[in-house]
Amino acid sequence: MHLITMLALGLAAWGLGLAGLFLRRRNSPAQWCSMGSLACCAASLCMVVFGLAHYADIGDISAFLDTADAFRLCSGVLLLGTLALNAAALIVRTQRKDGAAD
Repeated sequence: MHLITMLALGLAAWGLGLAGLFLRRRNSPAQWCSMGSLACCAASLCMVVFGLAHYADIGDISAFLDTADAFRLCSGVLLLGTLALNAAALIVRTQRKDGAAD
């Protein structure tokens, strides 16, 4: 069950990041999308830690060792993707503000 939650939160993080990037309105909705994106990313990464802790608690070392590398890779991709989308959204928003002021 927690794997589905991690996947859903990761997809929500990227979806909100894309929404913040392509949102044409002024600041408020795009800022909320970016904040929601970062919150979903953090929650998904927290679920990874909880999942690995669960394997350690029940003593399933083979499951822990089998999934640790995959979790590390997926967590890195999720974090880098989310940060890239939010950085791009921030750059686009500041360029729109500067362009609107001219």
